[in-house]
Amino acid sequence: MTTNKKTVLGLLLAASMGALSWQKAATPEGFTLIGNVPDFKDSIVFLTYGTFDNTKIDSAKVTDGKFAFKGEVAEPLQGMLFSRNYRLRLDLFVDKGNVTVEGPIEDMKVVGSPVVNEYEVFNRTIMSNRKWVNKIFTEAYEAKQAGDTTRAKGLEADGNKWYAYEYEIRKTYIKSHPASPISARELLMYVNNKTLAECTPMYAALEPQVKATLQGQELTKRFELLNKITTGKAALPFSQAAVDGKKITLGTYKGKYVLLEFWASWCGPCRAENPNLRKQVDIFGSKGFNVLGVSLDKARDPWVKAIEKDGLTWTQVSDLKGWNNEIAVAYGVKAVPANFLIDPSGTIIAQDLRGEALNQKLKEIFK
Repeated sequence: MTTNKKTVLGLLLAASMGALSWQKAATPEGFTLIGNVPDFKDSIVFLTYGTFDNTKIDSAKVTDGKFAFKGEVAEPLQGMLFSRNYRLRLDLFVDKGNVTVEGPIEDMKVVGSPVVNEYEVFNRTIMSNRKWVNKIFTEAYEAKQAGDTTRAKGLEADGNKWYAYEYEIRKTYIKSHPASPISARELLMYVNNKTLAECTPMYAALEPQVKATLQGQELTKRFELLNKITTGKAALPFSQAAVDGKKITLGTYKGKYVLLEFWASWCGPCRAENPNLRKQVDIFGSKGFNVLGVSLDKARDPWVKAIEKDGLTWTQVSDLKGWNNEIAVAYGVKAVPANFLIDPSGTIIAQDLRGEALNQKLKEIFK
């Protein structure tokens, strides 16, 4: 395959250099999404759409692959069309007026307003890159099964590079489309504690009309929040109940180093890191290192059972509100595992340290 990174970006930019003709609607207006997917045999299909913090979900009956949704939007909003088992899964934008989805499951085409059409071009570029990545990793697996470990390693390295390249495609779009509501959504999904410095100029370059959208307003709040919890700033105070019901505050750890560890019983990578956390507590606990677990679970039983099974000896807190955990919201946590290392003065000195990175940081502190 002759695909290369310059070609991918070139195709994306060439197909989408024109300005998007859209205006933020003052009031919600109706939309109709008509689907015709002949090889889709399920009896029901789902549509979710909205901003990151305010998402709606609807369902529609399917007859001979045909279905229809009706709703209202005040502005173009990202959505997803999907089936129960996700065999059918399509990212798209929903906008006022008519939106059509046609074609076989593996090649559904979306047509609608200029923003809808623009996102269709962008998403096809993303999906094309993902198919290429999957092809490489499939070949790597086959090479490994055949005993050709040298070729397998080379293919895996190549696949990892192309996997990471998806972020370059997304960032290129944001930078070249400051007047698009798509950029607001993409930037919201990309910005986090680690990428804040990189994303700040991208946010500053967005047009005022984009920042004024509902998604743009959420993006602004996200930047304001992340700027409060950057490394070098004071950790935000909090209070939450531990497993035994006792209220735990950040002040409990005044004068000590504490790793504020966000996790959940259902999070595989979180659970995989727990043995390393146990090891570091054993090594550095007597020197002033502590861990405070903040669970994003919604049910008490799975949370408590995970603590017991993983042998976690440090304090655990949760309000059992899932992603709406008040500490997680205050610290801008949108994915787990996530953590903040706080020094004895209450200052955040590092973020998202795991594995060897955490080990080395603790060795540096307690040398």
